[in-house]
Amino acid sequence: MKLGFRQFFLHTFSLLTLIPSMSSFASTEKSSTPKVAQANNNQAVSNKISEKDQIDKSLKKVQDEKVLKVCSDAGFLPFEMKTKTGEWTGFDIDMMKHFSKSLNVELKMIQISFDGIIPALISGKCDLIAAGMTVTPEREKIVAFSDSTFINGLSIALKNTEDNKSSYKSLEDLDIEENNIAVKTGYTSDIYLSKTLKKARILRFDQDSDLVLAVAQGRAKAFVTDTTYVNLMDKDKQNKFIILPTKIVSDSFSIAAKKSSKELISSFNEFLKTWRESGGYARAEKFYFQDQLWRSQVLGSK
Repeated sequence: MKLGFRQFFLHTFSLLTLIPSMSSFASTEKSSTPKVAQANNNQAVSNKISEKDQIDKSLKKVQDEKVLKVCSDAGFLPFEMKTKTGEWTGFDIDMMKHFSKSLNVELKMIQISFDGIIPALISGKCDLIAAGMTVTPEREKIVAFSDSTFINGLSIALKNTEDNKSSYKSLEDLDIEENNIAVKTGYTSDIYLSKTLKKARILRFDQDSDLVLAVAQGRAKAFVTDTTYVNLMDKDKQNKFIILPTKIVSDSFSIAAKKSSKELISSFNEFLKTWRESGGYARAEKFYFQDQLWRSQVLGSK
């Protein structure tokens, strides 16, 4: 009886000594929860601040470095061209020169083949793209676009022969197995024909001038590119081409930037609005699209 009582007493005493420890553990766990929550909140706030700083740096970076780096692909008349002495000129180039001036920074043009121009932007080689780039749903997933800088479309050009006049009236007529259609790699015409053509073969080239040469040499039945370029080439070649329309008649050209460069795009949009209102846009449009006084200065133009 005494032994049983002693065992009972010791067992009860052991349990009592555990209660403060369990209470202390519960208290510690409870007190640590607000600290963890606060730490998580602080991290979330920090992440938001970091994201904001990253967005704001797009314009600040250009202003601090005193240079605006723009990727383009010379050879797209009259938007991006090079003179016989290697100087950049063109409608888009003039626009970027004026934008740079409004920011009080230097303009640095960077030559990049069009099919690699978006990767060049994303990798940080430039701040903006000014290359007669059409706004498409596919591109909008990757880059941010400015307000529209020019409205254009797509046209078809083929040799001006009697046989072609009687045989081809539309892109559908050209879509037969024996025909090759020339486009610029990665350009809107490339995207459009890849979705549209069922039988004709697409020939891809790096330069717009190669499209004209492919048709002239008989390697392609026709080439498809922007209407403005086709019209200029038609005049340049003294009506040696038949020009046919496509269903793409009002595509929008825009300046492109990284998705995070909202401040820089916003600044450009403000500039574009002011440039239009001041008459600068109209003067550049008249010079490059109507007067065409640049022809004697640009390599390969007459």
